[in-house]
Amino acid sequence: MRAEIIRKVAVMMIILIPLLADQGCKKQPKCGCGKDVVFELEENAVYINLNEASNTIIFYPIVSTGATYYFCNPGQWMDTLKTMDTEHYLLISGKVYYECNYLYNSGNYYYQIPPVYQVEVTAISEDNYGK
Repeated sequence: MRAEIIRKVAVMMIILIPLLADQGCKKQPKCGCGKDVVFELEENAVYINLNEASNTIIFYPIVSTGATYYFCNPGQWMDTLKTMDTEHYLLISGKVYYECNYLYNSGNYYYQIPPVYQVEVTAISEDNYGK
């Protein structure tokens, strides 16, 4: 009798614990510049690629994570970057947002695709350490 009660309680616990632990749906982050901030960069060392023809600026962290970052505001920084030495890494600060195509497509693949972000850049500087 006692074993039967313990077994029934165990079965009910197996059913009820996942139901109680489920806190509902998480809020889907909004993508694009000016939406939900994923994280912030503060003088992170990056390598920059300029494309004047398409007015785009892309950068990659020097410690490669596979992530790609696009400037939200390339027109604001294009002239500044032309005067800097982009052959060496630069220090970037700004707010980082999910890129919309990445966010929509990341749920459609079984394998992990490298993240793509957009950055509202607030500061760019050369690393003068040791110079």
